Amino acid sequence: MVSGDTCTRVAEVLKVLGHPIRLRIVQTLLTEESCVKNLWSCLELPQATVSQHLSVLKGKGIVDSAREGVAMRYWVCDDISKLVIGTLMREIGMDCQIGSIREEIR
Repeated sequence: MVSGDTCTRVAEVLKVLGHPIRLRIVQTLLTEESCVKNLWSCLELPQATVSQHLSVLKGKGIVDSAREGVAMRYWVCDDISKLVIGTLMREIGMDCQIGSIREEIR
């Protein structure tokens, strides 16, 4: 049986990823770490839109970032998010390369 804490976290992740832009950002970041410029260019979205959604994702602990010179590099840091999105993408035929999952969800 899955713990209440795990169920709560999965529900939080699903709620945050319920927005199509945030879902696309996380899907992209599961493939490779990226800076904002690469994300908005790849997703063909305004920089401000991508930055706003990255802020939400970072605030919920789904992505993390590090400064590299003048750019910020982003990646998916939450193992539950990696598992949930990776599973969904595979099920709908959009397989993505997922970094190693450090914790096993029980």
